[in-house]
This record gives sequence, structure tokens and C-alpha cells, in this order.
Amino acid sequence: MDKKESARLGHVLETALNIFSRYGYRKTSIEDIATAAGISRQGIYLHFKNKESIFSASIQKTIYDGLQVGDQILDDDALSLEEKLFKALDEWFGRHAGLLLPEASDLAAQCQRVLGDVIATSNSSFQTKLQKIIQASSVKESTESVKDAAIIAEILFACGSKWKHSCSSRHEFMVKMSDAIHLCCRDLSNLKEATNKESN
Repeated sequence: MDKKESARLGHVLETALNIFSRYGYRKTSIEDIATAAGISRQGIYLHFKNKESIFSASIQKTIYDGLQVGDQILDDDALSLEEKLFKALDEWFGRHAGLLLPEASDLAAQCQRVLGDVIATSNSSFQTKLQKIIQASSVKESTESVKDAAIIAEILFACGSKWKHSCSSRHEFMVKMSDAIHLCCRDLSNLKEATNKESN
């Protein structure tokens, strides 16, 4: 598949995800997706045999893209811990805030039906990455620091998961997540400063 065709397919999948998020799985039709993507029904069927296959592909693409971008952010040494967490959580959760309408309440069940444990596995992988980057910022590794990193990662992940659905916009999500990250990381920063003073 050449770059032009790959970009076209990516556009179709992103459009499909937006339509599913707006209307839900049951109420979305291939015609809805084709119209929104600006292509014909035949163009959809060149790549996907039915609605279920395009739904599966669109979800898997957003998971893959989120993990890839998240890895790049968390591995960027030019960013502070809070910046890494904010950017990664915004990419994983925030970009969906305000897009999931009440009509799309059947998406979770359909994801489970079509993809099985893929969603749960990817969420677990992302949360583990958050924990590792928080742990890496600790002054020294200890049982307590590992526990603290796990708790902070769990709290931030839970907040992101909730606010993705409850926030009316990405901006609202970003404001809340910024505050949550600052509060969660405050004790880590204070501990590091105190340790640095003692060593000096």
C-alpha cells in the first residue's frame, strides 16, 4: 500500500471512529461513514467487508496510534515528569473528550464483543508505562517509591478514564488533568528537593 492509499485509509478509519462515537455502533451505517469520509460505499467495501470490520480496525488504529505517540512522549528527556504525564494522558484520553455522545453508549459492549481483551490489555500497558516513568523520576528506588508510583499511575489513569466521558471538551479535560498531575506529583517534587539539599 503506497503512502497516498495509506493516508486515505487512515482518514476513513478516523472518520469512522468519529461517527461511531457520535451515533454508537448500532445506529451507525456504512453509508454514514462513507458520506462523512467523502467516498463511496464501494470505496469502503474495497477495504472492509462489513461494519464490524471497519469498527474493529478503527478502534485498533486509535489504540496503536495512542501507544506509539505515548511512547514518544514518555521517552522525551527534554520534558519534565509533569509534562510527560500531561501530554501522554491527553493523547490517550483527552483527544476523545467531548466526542463520546450519549447515543454511543453501546460502544464499550461492542468493543468487548468484537475485540475481546484488546482494550483492557492496551489500557494496562499504558498504565504500566505511566508507572515506570513516575518510578524513574524518584530519588531512589525502594519498595515505598514503587508503591507510590503505582498509586499515582492508577489515580491519574482513573481520572483520565472518567473525564474522557464526563468532560464536555478537550480543554476542560486538560485543565482538570493538569491540576490532578500537579497534585499527584507535588510530593515527589518536594521529596526530591529535600534529598538534593541534604546531599549538598
